[in-house]
Amino acid sequence: MLEPGSVLEQLNHRFPQPARYWVGFSGGLDSTVLLHVLTSLREHLRAPLSAIHIDHALQSGSSAWADHCRTECERLEIDLCTLVVDASAGPGESPEAAARQVRYRAIAETLGRGAMLLTAHHRDDQAETLLLQLLRGAGVEGLAAMPAVREWNQGWHARPLLEFHRRAIRDWAVDRRLQWIDDPSNAASVADRNYLRHHVMPGLVARWPGAVESIARSASHCADAAEAIRHQAEADLGRALLADRIKVPVLRDLPRVRARNVLRYWLRERKVPPLSLRRLNDALDQFCHAGADAAVRIVWHGVEMRRYRDQIWLLNVPRQTVDKRPVDWVGEEMRLGPGLGLVRRREVPGGIDPARWERARVQIAYRYSGLRCRPGGRSGTRSFKKITQEFGVPPWQRETLPVLMIDDRPAAIANCCVCHPFTVGKDEPGWFIEWIPD
Repeated sequence: MLEPGSVLEQLNHRFPQPARYWVGFSGGLDSTVLLHVLTSLREHLRAPLSAIHIDHALQSGSSAWADHCRTECERLEIDLCTLVVDASAGPGESPEAAARQVRYRAIAETLGRGAMLLTAHHRDDQAETLLLQLLRGAGVEGLAAMPAVREWNQGWHARPLLEFHRRAIRDWAVDRRLQWIDDPSNAASVADRNYLRHHVMPGLVARWPGAVESIARSASHCADAAEAIRHQAEADLGRALLADRIKVPVLRDLPRVRARNVLRYWLRERKVPPLSLRRLNDALDQFCHAGADAAVRIVWHGVEMRRYRDQIWLLNVPRQTVDKRPVDWVGEEMRLGPGLGLVRRREVPGGIDPARWERARVQIAYRYSGLRCRPGGRSGTRSFKKITQEFGVPPWQRETLPVLMIDDRPAAIANCCVCHPFTVGKDEPGWFIEWIPD
């Protein structure tokens, strides 16, 4: 049985306090019931209530659905925002996934900070989601299916009907003679979820009447397990991080499953596409066990991980050839060409002689054959490679590491050293060149 009081308990006491509630209102059965339940509770809610409708423009009747939603909201005295989007799927893209992605993007761009989106997912949806994730080979996070509430888009996304069954929602609507629209696409079995709903779930429920409840309960257990794993991964990641890099010795000391989760959560925090389990295991093996001189590089979806001096770096794969022609120095700092980052000068003791700088031609150049430098205050020259090794510059950065030239002679290697004879005394102020890579 659908209990509006239980919905109110969730909104007022279990969920965060938003600036405004937005009901995702499609005009279908489930969202119609959610809108009416919330309207009946409006005086007890702790934030204003509005509705949002997305017209996907995929069917000829979509404008009529929008009209129905507008009429219903006017009758209930609920503000409605209607957005028309292009939800056409691209080549090889699932129509359902494309529509969902466009729908949530449009909503995210409309809702303000601190808003809570309320959608009408229920217990049967939860069971279907777990089965879909199981068939995709998901881990415990995927098998946790849909949370009742989660942070989303500078606010929250909540599902206050998640503890109720589809039958209870329909009974509530029928008892109150509500009007809703049946989407004809829901009757088709082309989409995976519809196939489960029409062909798989009825057989499961016929054999095991409590199947929906049991599957949803398993999703809850998986959610608890995923939360415990997340806390452990966050703690392990905290020990493994050095600046924005991962310390390989920490990974080696961890049990394999925890080491793998460190990489997984690090990638997630950096908002890059996930690696498959096979590639994640392969990366872990290479990072932890390849020889010290091995150039370990894992590339996928425009990003890459590299190992250098027992640290793992996460980088963007260069998408274009960089222009490394020398450029004249202008101002205190310079944005170099695409892919080359930014250079700036700062005053330090023993830096480049400011007087020589002012009366010479100063340029930014890059590594060239035979480049050598005698670091200030030291005897003997060293090759560019030796200097960058000494100062811990990773091999992949060396070709774009800026070299400051004064009258066509190397005066400094950015982030490393100032070259003789352009230095001032060790206690005198001079210029040091800093480089911030892209």
